[in-house]
Amino acid sequence: MRSDTPEGFVKSSNSTETAAEIGTVTEYEPPPKASQWAAGCVVTRRGADNRPEYLIVHRPRYADWSLPKGKLDRDETFLAAALRELKEETGIVGKKPRPIGSVGYLTKATNPKVVRWWLVDVKKGEFEPNTEVDKVKWVSIKKGLSKLTYRNDRRVLQRAHDVNLARSAGTIYLLRHAWAGIRDDSDPEDSFRRLDKRGKRQRAEISDLLMTHPITRIGSSNYHRCVETVRPFAKRLGVPIEIEPALVEGSHPHRLVGLIAELQEEAAVLCSHGDVIGDFIGHLFAERVPMEGPMEWRKGSIWVLRTVKGRVVSGRYLPPPP
Repeated sequence: MRSDTPEGFVKSSNSTETAAEIGTVTEYEPPPKASQWAAGCVVTRRGADNRPEYLIVHRPRYADWSLPKGKLDRDETFLAAALRELKEETGIVGKKPRPIGSVGYLTKATNPKVVRWWLVDVKKGEFEPNTEVDKVKWVSIKKGLSKLTYRNDRRVLQRAHDVNLARSAGTIYLLRHAWAGIRDDSDPEDSFRRLDKRGKRQRAEISDLLMTHPITRIGSSNYHRCVETVRPFAKRLGVPIEIEPALVEGSHPHRLVGLIAELQEEAAVLCSHGDVIGDFIGHLFAERVPMEGPMEWRKGSIWVLRTVKGRVVSGRYLPPPP
């Protein structure tokens, strides 16, 4: 998977024809205009015991504890907005930004607020109370996870902490595509089979779930049912779908091992098929990797895999929506 694909474009590792055949968005389509775009920072420093501490902010307008973030100004980049908002809210100038991922904050509106996050160190600056933030606290990871008001912020902080402890730390959301009717092995066009009504219901729940986690990359098999499963939240997050041969049905499990090894430091969704996922998860169980959940991979289910240096160190099973 490559990270230089323009936003909104589906990158095919095989050919541009493959991407066109599955009805993907074009190279020039921007992220959804209706989404509320914002950016933010998780700020870290070393405490007295040399353990990492993190900055959380109190906003009097909302009476909440959160992380520094704000909306993009016109023609502003995400990173520039994140660093600007950090300085405006806390007085701190950040340095050494490391991407954490994009997160959707679901609201009653049709389109969510999408925030792109970076982990940054402190370069300089001191806090002074202002109209947006009246107080700040430096906290441990444990205290931060208990103090932050919003679940999505807690997930961002946990992801930032993992990266802070090990730059190669990653998360893989290994997703089996949603329901798409019944397989017909005699049909040479099986790759074009689309999601059925049950699959579309599953897709909606999968989309809402994955959007609330930090995501940096989205990879998929080129089969219709896989691309259709990930397309809605990919478009809402403004993260391109990258077509990856290692995820295609019948692919050798070693190719998936190699793909995950390439995704160090990433928080990636990978959508594939039962045979590919089954071989890989079965291998992890056989190697006695700590795995929380049954050895299964039903349609619409997700294995959340934590990686260090591109190797899976633990896994947790999320059952599929009904």
